[in-house]
Amino acid sequence: MGRRGALVTLGAAIAAMGTGYLLVENEALPGKSALDRDLGRCDAPAPPAALRAAPGPTVTGDFRSARRRRQVSFAISYPPGYADGARLPVCLALHGFGGDGRQAVSSGGYPQFIAGAVRDGAAPFALVGPDGGGGYWHPHASDDPLGMLVEDLLPVLAQRGLDTDRLAVAGWSMGGYGALLCGLTWPGRFRAIVATSPAVFHSFADAHKVNPGAFDSPDEWRRFDVTARAKEFAGLPLQVAIGAADPFASAVQTFATHLPDPKVLQVSTGCHDDQLWTSVAPPQVRAISKALAA
Repeated sequence: MGRRGALVTLGAAIAAMGTGYLLVENEALPGKSALDRDLGRCDAPAPPAALRAAPGPTVTGDFRSARRRRQVSFAISYPPGYADGARLPVCLALHGFGGDGRQAVSSGGYPQFIAGAVRDGAAPFALVGPDGGGGYWHPHASDDPLGMLVEDLLPVLAQRGLDTDRLAVAGWSMGGYGALLCGLTWPGRFRAIVATSPAVFHSFADAHKVNPGAFDSPDEWRRFDVTARAKEFAGLPLQVAIGAADPFASAVQTFATHLPDPKVLQVSTGCHDDQLWTSVAPPQVRAISKALAA
C-alpha cells in the first residue's frame, strides 16, 4: 500500500471511530452506560459518612388490594428508637421497574440518612415501600397501583398506628414518575414530592421502545403524560433530581421547562443508578423531615 492509500485508510478508520463514538453517545448503538462510566460521567460525589447512622428496624407485611386485585406486600423502615405501632408521619417510597417495596425503602441509602438526620435533631418519619408491579404506577385495565396507594395502603398503615394525615412521597426511576403522578392526582395531599431520576419519556413511541408495558396505548400515555400537565404542579412541594448522563435526562429537562418553577430540577454529575441516588439523598431526607414535622 502506498503512502496515499495508507493515509486514506487511516482517515477512514478515524472517521469510523468518530462515527461510532457519536452513535454510542446518542444511544443509537449499545454501550453508552459503559462509555459514561469510562468518561467519569457516573461519578456522583459520595455524601460524607458522618451523615449516616445505623437505621431502625424494617418490618414487612401484606394486604389484599382491591385496586390491584391481588395480595400486595410492603416494607416499613423505622428510624432508630421506633418500632411497629409508632405514631409517625409517612413517606411513601416507590420502587423502580423490576423492584419491590423492600428495594424501595433501601434506595439511595435513605434509612441510614434518616437515622443520621434524626440523630442530629431532625423529625422522624417512617418510610413505607409497597409493591407496585411493573405498570409504571398508573392505572391499567386490570391493575391500579396508583389507586392502591391511597385507597388500600393508607388505611392499612393507619391501622398500624402511623399518621397518614402527614404524608410525603419519594420515588426512583419508574417510582420517580409515580411520585409525580401522586402529586398530580392528589394535589395538596403530599407535603413533599421527591422524584429522583424519574422515568419520563418524550412520547408514547419512546416509552414503548424502552418498555412496551409502560403504557397500554397512546390514549393512556396522553392521560398520564406529566409533561403535558406540568403546569398543574404550581404551588406543590416538588423536588426533582437527575444525573446529567441519565438516559432520561433530556425528557426530564423538557418536563422541567414546562414547570411553573423549573428551578425545582437539580441536574448533577451522575447516571441512572444508586450512586446518583445516594449522592442526592441527604438533602432530600432533611426536606421530607421538615415537611412532615409540622
